[in-house]
Amino acid sequence: MPIDDFLARALGSVHATVALDLRDDRQSSRQREFATCAARVLARLRVDVAEGPMLAEFRAHATEVGRSLDTRIADPKFLQELTHPGSASAAWFGKAVGATRRFLDARESAVAPPRARAAAATRGPDDLRMRLSHYLAERFPALPPDPVRSLRVVPGGRGKETSLFEVAPNAVMPTHLVLRRDLSLSVTGSSAYAEYPLLKAVEALGLPVPSPVAAEQDPCHLGGSFLIVTEVIDAGLGGELFAELNDLATLHESFATDLIGALAKLHGLHEHPSGTALAGHATGSTDPLEMVRGFQHLFRGITCKPPLHVATELGFAWLLANPPRGGRPRRLVHGDVGLHNVLVRDGKLAAILDWELAHLGDPAEDIAYAWSPLLRHLVPWQRLRQVYLQHGGDAESLDAHAVAWYGVWAHTRNSVYTAMHYDWAARGVRQDVECFNAGIDFFARTQLYIARELDEAMAYVKE
Repeated sequence: MPIDDFLARALGSVHATVALDLRDDRQSSRQREFATCAARVLARLRVDVAEGPMLAEFRAHATEVGRSLDTRIADPKFLQELTHPGSASAAWFGKAVGATRRFLDARESAVAPPRARAAAATRGPDDLRMRLSHYLAERFPALPPDPVRSLRVVPGGRGKETSLFEVAPNAVMPTHLVLRRDLSLSVTGSSAYAEYPLLKAVEALGLPVPSPVAAEQDPCHLGGSFLIVTEVIDAGLGGELFAELNDLATLHESFATDLIGALAKLHGLHEHPSGTALAGHATGSTDPLEMVRGFQHLFRGITCKPPLHVATELGFAWLLANPPRGGRPRRLVHGDVGLHNVLVRDGKLAAILDWELAHLGDPAEDIAYAWSPLLRHLVPWQRLRQVYLQHGGDAESLDAHAVAWYGVWAHTRNSVYTAMHYDWAARGVRQDVECFNAGIDFFARTQLYIARELDEAMAYVKE
């Protein structure tokens, strides 16, 4: 895809995201004014890039008109002749004005700047609140009428939309809850609905997770399957997946050991609570090579790949050449452990979130995924090993070759997910800034992490 076209898509996605934020629920008029101005500027920049040929033609036209006008104004008769409709000067001027207006009309219609107060959409917060309130009132008759008092869609989430909502005091459920709703496009192919039995099981183990309250598979109620869990009060998102995007000094010294202990408990489950692994890309076969080949096939089928993806290809090659030894343990694994999927309170671990990639697999996958971008910056390997074993973890899960292999696998897999975002953004399938951020910035980071993990893994293999 030509760079101008891609940049046009990028600007369009930022513009669309800002425009979506111009909603009635924005409290600050200053914020609204800033967002409106930003959206309009981005809209014009987007068109300037997207309509490159038109803009080039207009610039050529303007240059020609400017030069001709300078020459004509030097003649005192020119200005006089403009007052006579039948004169040559008036005819030239009329043509110049007409062509200029046609260019500007075309550009303005392409810009279509957002209004400061957009009309209510079917996916707006208030519409979602009313639909959710209607659903809960029907499913739980003991709730007060119109039980949902407020709802706020929170930023983030590339496969699931997350909203915080409050219900009126009642005897049926807690008042502060979280809605996780499936989006129409998801790189994982998983369903929030399917997480319900899993959360029940891991909660029974004593793991820090939100308590599941309800789940709905039928998408007709809210436009997607969804899960409702309790809100973890006074806790905030841990941060981003990549260590360099976080201030790790804000984490309490107990955070790392608590997370390691939780993984050890999780890996005590030998089967998935629902009887089968969750649907999605992460599940695959018990054969890790089949899993890799599946993602390699998925990657090669992406229409618009990020231009610099050599690390992904190198990752696939190394993974296929150096599989883990046979007979590895098979346990329930989270599949996506990191600061982006935990809540913290005063720097301490408060909850582990987003179990959409949970599946039966090698526990070394969780160890490697948590170690590579996060835990290596918080605790020495020997300390991780000690805590994991103390909490019931199996020493076989810490096999050096398996951890090295899954370290490469984790980021190679993520590079495929982020490349899918790049493809959606490049082709205009999704127009939101989160999608572009995943496809551009996050993909670039996966390339670096793959290279790092490969370097360490190859050093280990040589030993």
